[in-house]
Amino acid sequence: MIVLLLVTGCGIRPTEPIPGLEAPSGPVENTAPALYWVSEGKAVPVSRPLGSLSGYDVVALLAQGPNGAEQSRGLTTEVPFDAAPATVDRVASGLDVSISTDVSLLSRAAVQQIVCTLLGIQAVGTVNLRGGGHSLELQKCA
Repeated sequence: MIVLLLVTGCGIRPTEPIPGLEAPSGPVENTAPALYWVSEGKAVPVSRPLGSLSGYDVVALLAQGPNGAEQSRGLTTEVPFDAAPATVDRVASGLDVSISTDVSLLSRAAVQQIVCTLLGIQAVGTVNLRGGGHSLELQKCA
């Protein structure tokens, strides 16, 4: 009898809702981003497996070039190998990206590869690209 009372007395009782914090707002990191490779002089998006860019230096991946399957499709990179390593910081206007080479020497396609890939991961406005004592401000994916 006592056991029956103890077992039935262990139920969960209803309570009032517990207030919490507001839901997060702002840009969300894309978990299935694309890398931008060059085809016929233009930057084109190529999807990678879900989460495959998470934790990687995206500029280093672009500098290494496309994988074998992507190369067989005629895709290349114009991001120079010495552009990596890079740092990416959030700022009010978007992203500040510092690369290890002079940005004034980058082709338009290389700039678009970097900018479009980064803004595809975090759509935060514009990219300020810096390196070699020069900068390219407020770049957008075009």
